[in-house]
Amino acid sequence: MKKTLILILLMSLPGFALAQEEQKEIKGNTCYTESVEVEKGTSFPVKVFVNNVDSLAAFSVPIYYRSETVDLQCDSVTFHGSRAEYFSLSFFKIEPVGKVVFFAFLWVTDPDREVPPLEPGEGMVAELWFTAPKDIKAGKVELDSGPNAFFPHEYVNYTYEFTTPLATGADFEYMPGYITVK
Repeated sequence: MKKTLILILLMSLPGFALAQEEQKEIKGNTCYTESVEVEKGTSFPVKVFVNNVDSLAAFSVPIYYRSETVDLQCDSVTFHGSRAEYFSLSFFKIEPVGKVVFFAFLWVTDPDREVPPLEPGEGMVAELWFTAPKDIKAGKVELDSGPNAFFPHEYVNYTYEFTTPLATGADFEYMPGYITVK
C-alpha cells in the first residue's frame, strides 16, 4: 500500500509528469526546438531537431519568433554538424519584419556522391542564430511552427512540410521551444 501511495505521489509531481509527457510526444514524427536562456547583448544559437520514423526526402520548416515586447533579431541558419548537412540542396530565408525564419532541405540524386535521404532517427537538423541587442526588453519568446505555419511569399509556397522519398507527405508534429532573455 505504501509503495502504491509513493508511486501515485511521484506521478503527480509536475516535473515527473512533464518528463513522461515530453518522452511520449517525441516518439513519432516530430520537429522541435530547444529552449534557451540568454543575456542581453549576445548572439546565440537555438538548435532545431527532427525525430523521424519515416525516411525523408525533403522538409521545410518556417519558425515564428514573434513577441510584442521582446525584439530579437534572427541573423542566420547553419547546418554544419547536423543530420541533414549533406543534403544536395539546403537553404534558408529570414523575414525580419514578420519575424519568420525558414529553412529547407531537398534530397536529390548526385552522380558524384551517394547521399541517402534522411533515414529514421533523431537529432539536430539546423541551428538558428539570433542576436539579443543590449537594449532589448527581458522576456520570453515562443518559437512557433507547425502545419499552419508559412514563410510569406507572393508566388512560392514556403510551408511546414515533410516529404518521403516516394513523394508523399509525412505527418509531423511540432513542439515549440522558447528563448528567454534575462
